[in-house]
Amino acid sequence: MSEQLDLSSPLRTESAPPPTELITSVGSLRALRVSKGYSIEDVSVRLKFSARHIDALESASYESLPQGLGLRSMVRSYAKLLGIDPRPLEVTLQSRIGSVEGGIANHTSTRTLGAHHAEHMSHSLPWAWLLLILLVVIAVLSVAIWQGLVPAAWVPDWVEALFR
Repeated sequence: MSEQLDLSSPLRTESAPPPTELITSVGSLRALRVSKGYSIEDVSVRLKFSARHIDALESASYESLPQGLGLRSMVRSYAKLLGIDPRPLEVTLQSRIGSVEGGIANHTSTRTLGAHHAEHMSHSLPWAWLLLILLVVIAVLSVAIWQGLVPAAWVPDWVEALFR
């Protein structure tokens, strides 16, 4: 009996099994990527980081990598793609990542203001808004009376005297 080959299915390539040890250094990333059959371009397209950055991470060329939140994001995304835990890699790269805690809300909220300053602003602000609204209403009414848009019966005599 002769076996027939299924030519409709894609080619299958065999590669070395992925390492089972914990990945703790960035140097191991290249071997794991190759064992999973990914090229640098595949990883670059999937992670939305340039192939130059992926290669720099794998070869530990830290000077050409982004720093801070960008590097942390790249490491986490790469680890997720490879199916490994990103924490050992983050610990290895901690000097390049720095202390990135919280999100954008921690940096743009009023918590950065002193408590006294924030309290002072909250009490004085409504009066400023009320004064501004009152001035706008007076200006609009003044223009309406001056242009004759308001019936004369509605305007008190003392106000009409101001516009003569």
